Amino acid sequence: MFDTLATVLRRALVLGATVGFAIGLVTGLVGLAIAGLPGLASGLVGAVLTILFLGITALGVLASGRLTRSGGIGAYAVLMLAWFAKLVVFIVVLLVLRTQAWVVPGVLLAGIVATVIASLVIDAIVVGRARIPVSDRV
Repeated sequence: MFDTLATVLRRALVLGATVGFAIGLVTGLVGLAIAGLPGLASGLVGAVLTILFLGITALGVLASGRLTRSGGIGAYAVLMLAWFAKLVVFIVVLLVLRTQAWVVPGVLLAGIVATVIASLVIDAIVVGRARIPVSDRV
């Protein structure tokens, strides 16, 4: 049985969210040991933010495929719009978090970076194991 784009993205999202929450727990506990409750919150927020923004990318890919069945420039426009919106929202969220007294910047950064790296590895593994035909004449 061949995989569809939706099943591959769903698998990547579920595994990414699971690993992301585990990383959030670890960075939160390390932050708790280093800086107390603000460190715990910073680690958890970093991982959860990253999981949410990675989900936006997957939704953008699915939306571009569904909205423009024939592909082409419309699919790229939808995908680029999703990425641009995600970038703007991410910058605004980081600017707002920067002014909060309870944020420990190093722990927040560690949570974000660890979750992004883990997500990239998971995406590569899921896509590498996917059974997607290279021809539409199967």
